[in-house]
Amino acid sequence: MIVEQFAIGETATLTMYQGETGINNGPQKSVLLLPGGSYLYVSKREGEAVAYEFLRQGYTVFILNYTTAGTILGESSRNKLYQYLMKLEDSDVIGSEFPNPLIEAASAMKFIRENNHKFNVDSDHVGVVGFSAGGHLAATLGVHWNSEWLRELTGFDNNWAKPNFIVLGYPILDYSLNETIAESRGSIDPNFKNMAKRVTFGNDFDVELLNKATPKNFVSKDTPKTFIWHTTGDRLVYVKNVLDYANELDAYGIEFELHIFSGGEHGMSTASEIVNKENENIKIWVPLLFNWLNSHIKKDA
Repeated sequence: MIVEQFAIGETATLTMYQGETGINNGPQKSVLLLPGGSYLYVSKREGEAVAYEFLRQGYTVFILNYTTAGTILGESSRNKLYQYLMKLEDSDVIGSEFPNPLIEAASAMKFIRENNHKFNVDSDHVGVVGFSAGGHLAATLGVHWNSEWLRELTGFDNNWAKPNFIVLGYPILDYSLNETIAESRGSIDPNFKNMAKRVTFGNDFDVELLNKATPKNFVSKDTPKTFIWHTTGDRLVYVKNVLDYANELDAYGIEFELHIFSGGEHGMSTASEIVNKENENIKIWVPLLFNWLNSHIKKDA
C-alpha cells in the first residue's frame, strides 16, 4: 500500500491511501474522506478504519485533516482543547470557522482531480464521505459546489470541486434544529454548546452564515446522489437532521438511500471491533453502501 501526505492550504493536510489495485490497474474510483470531531479535532476513528473499507473495494482514499484547533495543536483531548480555546481572544481566528473547512474540502477535490494521472484516479468517480461534523462538511460541499460565492472564495472553476456522489454518516445538517431538540430534551451542555459555536462559526456569528451552513436550505437539482445512515440512539446529532434533508432530496428528485438503525450512539464509525464500537445491527451499513455504490456506478458508466 502507498501512503502519501500533501499540504492543502496553510494548515490542512491530505493523506492518500492506495492499495495494489489502484497501482496496477486502470483509473480507479476514489473518495475524499472527512472524519468528524465537532470541528474541534479530526477523529482518527472515522479516518483509517473507514478508509480500509473503501480500499478493500478498490478505491483510492484521500483523508482530509481539515483545520481545527486539534489540527493546529496536534491534540484530540477535549479538555486540553477547551483550555486552549478558553484562552483565545474574541478576534482570534482558528481556521475551523465556516466557510474555511469548506474551502479546504473544495481545494482537496481540485488537488485530486488535478493529479488524476499521478494518482491513477478516475476524475468522473470522485465521491465525498463524511461523518458527524465531517458529514456536515460533505453535505455543504454537495449543495454549494456550483455556487458563485464558493467560486469567489476558492478562485477556481466550480467543476473541480463537484462530488460525483456523497456518503453521510450521522451528519449534523441543521445546527439550529439540533440545538432546539437538545434544549427541549434537556440534554445540551451549555459549555459544549458555546464552544461548538465558537469553533464552527467564530465570534462574528450571523444569520446569513448560519443559513449557508445549513445544507437542506440549498438542495437543488445539482445536488449529487447521496447515501445516508444514522441511528435512533444518537443523543448528540439527532436523527431529524437526516429526515429533513432526505425530504429535500426527494423534493428535487435526487437519487438517495437512507438507513436509520435502531439503538446505537453517536460516533459509531464502522460499528466494528476495530473502532471498539461493534454492533451487528449497525455495521451492515458498510455492505449496504457498497451495494448502492456498485449499482449507481454501473448506471453512470
